[in-house]
Amino acid sequence: MGSSFHDALTAARDKNHSKDHPFFDLWAAGKLTGEQTAFYCTQHFHYVGDYLNWLAYEASQIPRRDVKAYLFENLGDEENPDDRHLDMLKDYVAASGVDRESVETSIVLPGTDQLQNWGWRMVYHQPWQAALAGMFIGLESQFLDICKKIVPALHKHYGYKEHGREIRFFEEHIHADEIHGAKGFAIVEKYCTTPELQAAALKQVKEATIRRWRYMNNIYWYALHGREDDTPTLPA
Repeated sequence: MGSSFHDALTAARDKNHSKDHPFFDLWAAGKLTGEQTAFYCTQHFHYVGDYLNWLAYEASQIPRRDVKAYLFENLGDEENPDDRHLDMLKDYVAASGVDRESVETSIVLPGTDQLQNWGWRMVYHQPWQAALAGMFIGLESQFLDICKKIVPALHKHYGYKEHGREIRFFEEHIHADEIHGAKGFAIVEKYCTTPELQAAALKQVKEATIRRWRYMNNIYWYALHGREDDTPTLPA
């Protein structure tokens, strides 16, 4: 049961995996400007800020010690005051020629807002096992493959040196998310002990990937075309 459930979780994530989004295809090919990639980081900043609050909320609610410990470990890595991951994002934004102080006050696109609000509804209303599936597998585990796709481009097309401070947000998440992703899968598989919980977990993974894809659509249209959505424009 565990193996087939693991495979089902992976398949649910991969069906709409954001690494396949055209925005990342363009980034991997070096066809985005530095400013456009920096804009992605502003939206990622807004999304991750809420994701960390979801972690904190779940850590305060879940009674299982191993799960609680992992949530606080994950949160501690992200929020280390001497090396905060959100500050790493600002480093990349600044290196791309955008004011790092503008990140926190930058526009929050509708797709970003919808992803944030969906996440709060999930942690408030879903069984914690299903909520963690949505967070760890549907959302967090995607970023590993996204970083694997764009980091080579940061070296080849954008001129950043390996292990450069400006891109360590992306490079370090390759290693960190391999560890976090494996632990996230293990927790979900361990505690989704009934068919009902497994079905709920799969549903949240699927919804998470769809929400993240829509969030990427918004980033694409705004960064490349200055539009907040992709509503068709009728010819004059």
